[in-house]
Amino acid sequence: MMLSLRFLWEMDAVSASDGLLEGTRASTMCISAPDSTATASSENMEVLPLRTGQVNGETERPSSANATADEDMTNGEKTPMAGPDSELLPPSVTVSVKDPAPTPTAAPVVPPRSRKKKRRVTELSCEEVRWFYRRSGAEPKWTAFKGYDSMMLEINWRRRNNVDIEAKTLEAIESLPKTNNVVVLDGLYKLEEDFTTISAMYWKEDQLEIRRGTWFVADSLQPIVPDVADAIEAHHLQQFRDQLIPEGPVFSEKEASKKPLLTELKLEENEEVRWNSVIDTYLYSNTKTSRLLRYITWGKGTALKRGYAEISSLEDAKPNFAHLILVVHGIGQKGYENLIAKNTEQMRDVINVMMDKHYPGEKQRPMLLPIEWRSSLVLDKGLTDTVTLSRMARMRNTLNSTTMDIMYYLSPLYRKEIVTSVVRALNRAYGLFIEHNPDFSGQVSVYAHSLGSVICYDILTSWSPLLLYDEYVSTTIENHRKDEKNAESAEVFADFQASRQRLLEVKGGIQNVLLSEDEKLDFRVENLFCVGSPLAVFLIMRGVEAEYLIPKGCPVGRILNIFHPYDPVAYRIEPLFHEAYRNIRPVKLHLSADDRARRDYALAPPECQKSYIKKKKNELKTIEKARKSMLKSKDDISAIKSNDEEMYDEEDECDSDDSSNTMAARSACSSPRSITPPPSDEATAANNTAKKGWWVFGGGSSSQKSTKQQPIEIAKEAEAEERKLTHAEQLIETIPPHLRCKYRIDYQLQPALTDKSYWSVLKSHFAYWTNPDLVMYVLNHLYPRKDDNTLKPSKL
Repeated sequence: MMLSLRFLWEMDAVSASDGLLEGTRASTMCISAPDSTATASSENMEVLPLRTGQVNGETERPSSANATADEDMTNGEKTPMAGPDSELLPPSVTVSVKDPAPTPTAAPVVPPRSRKKKRRVTELSCEEVRWFYRRSGAEPKWTAFKGYDSMMLEINWRRRNNVDIEAKTLEAIESLPKTNNVVVLDGLYKLEEDFTTISAMYWKEDQLEIRRGTWFVADSLQPIVPDVADAIEAHHLQQFRDQLIPEGPVFSEKEASKKPLLTELKLEENEEVRWNSVIDTYLYSNTKTSRLLRYITWGKGTALKRGYAEISSLEDAKPNFAHLILVVHGIGQKGYENLIAKNTEQMRDVINVMMDKHYPGEKQRPMLLPIEWRSSLVLDKGLTDTVTLSRMARMRNTLNSTTMDIMYYLSPLYRKEIVTSVVRALNRAYGLFIEHNPDFSGQVSVYAHSLGSVICYDILTSWSPLLLYDEYVSTTIENHRKDEKNAESAEVFADFQASRQRLLEVKGGIQNVLLSEDEKLDFRVENLFCVGSPLAVFLIMRGVEAEYLIPKGCPVGRILNIFHPYDPVAYRIEPLFHEAYRNIRPVKLHLSADDRARRDYALAPPECQKSYIKKKKNELKTIEKARKSMLKSKDDISAIKSNDEEMYDEEDECDSDDSSNTMAARSACSSPRSITPPPSDEATAANNTAKKGWWVFGGGSSSQKSTKQQPIEIAKEAEAEERKLTHAEQLIETIPPHLRCKYRIDYQLQPALTDKSYWSVLKSHFAYWTNPDLVMYVLNHLYPRKDDNTLKPSKL
């Protein structure tokens, strides 16, 4: 009988390189004995594990007998174990190995950990130097340039002073566009040759002081005076060149009073710099009082830092513009040459805030440039001031510097000079921008205020008062030719007309004959934003017909008229196409905090004026009432219609956004009046009656009880919305196709709740520069949402 016993044989392989335990190996052994020894108890047998271990870091070698036994077992044969270990087993016992244990493998070699290369004291690189700027006399604190501007200033400074530039920086600037000047701060300022100031390129009398920073006050990171910083840097390199720069503090707080003095540098004006280590540098005052305080360990120096805290990068605030907006001023700039520059800066600040908030992923920003055209004009050579009365001189001078610009522009003597000045300023700003941004391929827009919108419109449409004179002369000559009885005179008139016609054919139109080269722009304008514009009144005085409001071939994509409802200078443009547009409400701009402000306004359906809807309702009620009562008197119906016209005049069309807006549901960001539900028809009629009675008779009845507004059902409100939309569509269908607007032109801002005084009326004309709702609309127009491109604009 065979007795089979199994036991586990563990083998530990220890790596010689690191002494770590690699693993274990197990093998199953069968021990068989003859029948004569089968009765032997288990205590006559002893199981010994065979191990290979490590003693004192060296691998223990097995005996020769064990080695021989291992070799025999690997062949799978039953071989009696010999050697000292065989004495532990009975003589008749044989060992059979069924699963030979594999030879232990060595552990993989672990590569050494890479350590950060320690820095040594060498010359500062372009990335470690930082440039600063401030306004002289107004700002005591220095402001650091962005990484791109600082790098460009440092590179040009080193080229100017023959200082080495590291190879990686030279490689990085190879891909940048080559320009003649160094421009900073979004391309608004250029570097002067002395490397101490930068000057504004697009407006006058604006300079900023700049400073190169290598050593800084550790607490505030304000740069030290360049001469002192250069002396400290030279001494530092002389004493510590190629020494390792510690990563952390060298001395603990307890050792603060026991710092060794390695070297010192005495400066002028009783100052000295002391080094306690490579990174511990302090500036001390060398007066007797300061030395006494240092002796008794009370005096403390100013800690200095070498190199700026942040590394500069060419990708930090690198100029990348998608749109160019040229901002043109209107009246009131005489004597205030830089006022348009300040207004543009205010608008630029609002745009940056809106871009960071609503377009955080947009890397390309719009560029705003001020266009100042008034200061270079002489016009009447001061004759107006000589004829101005001396009484109330301050008010008269204010009027001369503001409203006189309108009279100058209406004069054929000075108009050409004004137009030429505006065109010259626009072309100059565009040329400078393209010179320093040669890779720009975006759109160009004009943001014109007040009279500036009229001037820009005339420039883009090539309109001139000479066109009216030419038309008048041509009509007069033609009438004389027809009425002339003398054949010879009639022939002269006919020859004149024929010569004029041939001249127009050669020149390509009357505009090319009357306009000079200095009245043409060098670029195409995609959008003309007219804000607070009296353009409609100027067009009416010229007798311009609707089909010629935007002539064919005009170098402008769209004309957008934006106004505040209380602006006394602004007028609508859409009713010039057809008088029916008087009853179509201008598009109301949503609040900037409202999510609807980012939607495409072209998708919003047109809406009728509230008074027009009330008028139609009253007409229907009157006709229905007359039909029922068999009343057919036209006088009664006309009287009711005249009352409706009075209601239209009395109605306030300047309310904030209300429920008539069907673009989207209300949000929490809307104005308070947009949250209030509209009153019912009965309540509206009662309010109108009370208002009319107060207006006509001087007051309403005090005994009249106010009725509570009933909540409006959703179905009724939806029906009212549908009725408004239907009225607008029906009204537009009555307009001939050739007189319809191709797109919406009039846009209205929402007034604030406090805009109810005369001061608000005067202030509203100059409130377009900082209005966030207007800025949000401009950005929405320039950066439309991608999900709105698949929708179709509403029919107008």
